[in-house]
Amino acid sequence: MLDRCKRCNFVKPYFFVVLLSAVTVRFLRGESAGINALAMLLIPLAVYRLTPKDIGFRNFKRGIIWGVSVSALILPVYCAACYWLNGSFNPKINVSYALAYLIFASIPEEVFFRGFMYASMENEAIVWKLTKANLITSFLFALAHVLIYYNPAMFRTFFPALVFGFIYERSGSLIAPIIFHWLSDVIYMLFPC
Repeated sequence: MLDRCKRCNFVKPYFFVVLLSAVTVRFLRGESAGINALAMLLIPLAVYRLTPKDIGFRNFKRGIIWGVSVSALILPVYCAACYWLNGSFNPKINVSYALAYLIFASIPEEVFFRGFMYASMENEAIVWKLTKANLITSFLFALAHVLIYYNPAMFRTFFPALVFGFIYERSGSLIAPIIFHWLSDVIYMLFPC
């Protein structure tokens, strides 16, 4: 069946990345971030031979504007809500740890999920501004987090993933979801909720 689906080329790589990530997170904790980031980058770039432009590294100015603007609108509300709900704030954020999130999580996950998987799908609007490709990739993004970390609560990544997809669509640039994804991770380190 998958052999007949011309737009399903992301299915096998998706399951490979999820399985690899689940195994490395469990058994190679120290090396898992690097191994998984490498897999998510190499599959689209080396195996499928997509260029950086093919996976969304274009419209840099527009991507920066969308990424920063949406972050400025959404993330302060998240911070206030988390602080109000739990009163938790972790001011001991390490700059190198924040940069590691950019290099080992935000960039590779956005390249793989938005730049590769999303772009592999036929797309159409479902309801208002919600598109089929955004809904599917957001669901698969959240499901991957659940399966990798063996934690159903990780499905909460579905809602930020919808925002990642939305700003990717609106900006036409992978830079926007990378910025929002990274700042979301940093804010989550500051305000665990």
